[in-house]
Order: sequence, then C-alpha cells, then structure tokens
Amino acid sequence: MEIDETLMKKAEKRVRDKAGFYVHFSCYLMVNIALIALWMSAGVFDDGTNVIALLFGPLFGWGVGIVAHFVAVFLGETDKAVQKEYKKLKNLKK
Repeated sequence: MEIDETLMKKAEKRVRDKAGFYVHFSCYLMVNIALIALWMSAGVFDDGTNVIALLFGPLFGWGVGIVAHFVAVFLGETDKAVQKEYKKLKNLKK
C-alpha cells in the first residue's frame, strides 16, 4: 500500500505541474495576442516610439520563461534520471 500512495502522490504532482504549465502558456498566448492586436489596431507610430521593444520585449522575454517552464515540466526529472541517481547514491553508501 505504501508504494501505491507514493505513486499517487507522484502522479498528483505531475498533473499539477503540467496544469501549471498549461495555465502559464495560456496566459502567455492571451497577453501576447492582445498586445499584437493592440499594435495592429494602433497603426504605425510616427513619433519615434519604439513599438518593437514594447511588443517583442514581452513576447521574447516571457517566451524564454515559457521554454524554461516546459523543459522543467516535460523534459526535467524523469524516472530514469531518478533511478540512476538513486543507484549512484546507494553505491556511495556501501
């Protein structure tokens, strides 16, 4: 029974992590779509305002965070990596 509880806790954590990523990514998409729509509706700024920085700053800066979040959730800690580290630590104890 102890193994089932451990697996259930691990499964719950993975589901929360994945849901957190999807919420983060959805917010990223909605905010950046709104920024692009605002930029497109405003037309060309003739007063020298740096629209590129205002638009693409969040798009790329936040995009780096999205990529890091994706890597942490989907490519980060895997069962194989955990098992490998466990075996390594177990051998060090001997």
